[in-house]
Amino acid sequence: AVQAAAGEAGAAGARDDWSGETVVAGTGSLDLLLDLPPAAGEAVRRSGDLTAMWGAAQECHRQTRAWIEQGWGRESLLLFSCGWEFMNMNRVVELGAQDRTTLGRAYSAGVSNVGRFAHATAHGDLTLERLHFGISQSVSSPAISTSAATVGGTLCLTVSYPTPIWSDAAADEYADGLVRLLELAAADGEAGSRG
Repeated sequence: AVQAAAGEAGAAGARDDWSGETVVAGTGSLDLLLDLPPAAGEAVRRSGDLTAMWGAAQECHRQTRAWIEQGWGRESLLLFSCGWEFMNMNRVVELGAQDRTTLGRAYSAGVSNVGRFAHATAHGDLTLERLHFGISQSVSSPAISTSAATVGGTLCLTVSYPTPIWSDAAADEYADGLVRLLELAAADGEAGSRG
């Protein structure tokens, strides 16, 4: 629950759970800004040269570490919570979806990464082997999104996209390109760890 950061009444952070324990998860956001040339992923896949990709990964790591170290994770969660408490966020989303210039898709791509699944994966006769999820595409979203979770060392990816903005064929090409890029990165990482 959002109460994870709440503490006891009157203590620092006690106001954090504005939902009265009715919300089971909180969310915030971290936007990474990268200056990538057009078709950067395609160029890497075609050439096999991962120098630019690893440079972009290092920059993402640097930005994420700075965000965490400066305490923005908690602030992001609180800002998002305030938005839901004090603003009509559903109306904000609805108005964004009506924008004729973006069709509710104000940014091109998004990644939602929950990281490693940190819970038990076996319950009685049932075992969780994979976890796939996606962000809503119904009203407003990135033009295409990739959701990621790791369960038992397996990376699970889900690509979500709105039609007709993306055709099934174009989304398949995007997903295939992503898999190819990850295969190249894994092979490069294995070669680097051996060398």
